[in-house]
Amino acid sequence: MKKILVFLIFAGIFQSCIPTRKLIYLQDDGTHPNKEESVEYRFKKADQIYIDIKTRDEALNKLLGSKNQSNVNAINGQNLYFTAYLVDKDGNIELPVLGKIKAEGKTADELKSDIQKQLLATQLRNPQDLYVKVLPAGIFVTVLGEVGHTGNVYLFKQNPNILEVLAEAGDVQLTGDRKHITVIRTLEDGTKEIGQLDLTQRSAMNSPFFRLKNNDIVYVKPLPQKTIGTGTTLIQTLTTLMSITSFALSLYLFTRK
Repeated sequence: MKKILVFLIFAGIFQSCIPTRKLIYLQDDGTHPNKEESVEYRFKKADQIYIDIKTRDEALNKLLGSKNQSNVNAINGQNLYFTAYLVDKDGNIELPVLGKIKAEGKTADELKSDIQKQLLATQLRNPQDLYVKVLPAGIFVTVLGEVGHTGNVYLFKQNPNILEVLAEAGDVQLTGDRKHITVIRTLEDGTKEIGQLDLTQRSAMNSPFFRLKNNDIVYVKPLPQKTIGTGTTLIQTLTTLMSITSFALSLYLFTRK
């Protein structure tokens, strides 16, 4: 009986504790990350664009609406809906006074130039009377599963990597499986693409799913240790196993009587 209990204790310890190799990100696996080209971002459908327009014509400023009154430093996921312009299914944004302007496929500077040209052609004469700022307004990513806090994560950049998104979500918990991260992506034609990432290996950096896109869904599934419920650290596991052992011994002694 003693030998069986000792065996069960040690077996429980080895099966229940989460090894360090499952917790460390981007371990050296002999892979060299690909060099990322510095390419200026071009807007796509469903992108959010921050546009700030100011002129010396107060009447025109009022016609341009309230969106251009927002401070770029105040933009976040909660007020983005009211402060940014959405690139629609046809690749356009719709501005007050100017109407629809093609945004898809253009850089921020190109879109800024188009807005300036239209305003100078229809509303203003002197370029010195006009100020236009155009910026990509970041992306939304939904994070689910074993993270600090689930829900929508907003980042003020266009191509964040998955580590940046997970950091915003409170990081993967000890009970989260870093070796099997699922990314669900909606393509332009509406179809879904599913990718898997092993974030414990450096080779993950070369995956097309390492850098996330707008409206991606990230799911971190639990490790078996959470399902077993015996603890994630050695102390937790020992405490649980000692309780089980104590109960088993008490039951054994009771039945012997």
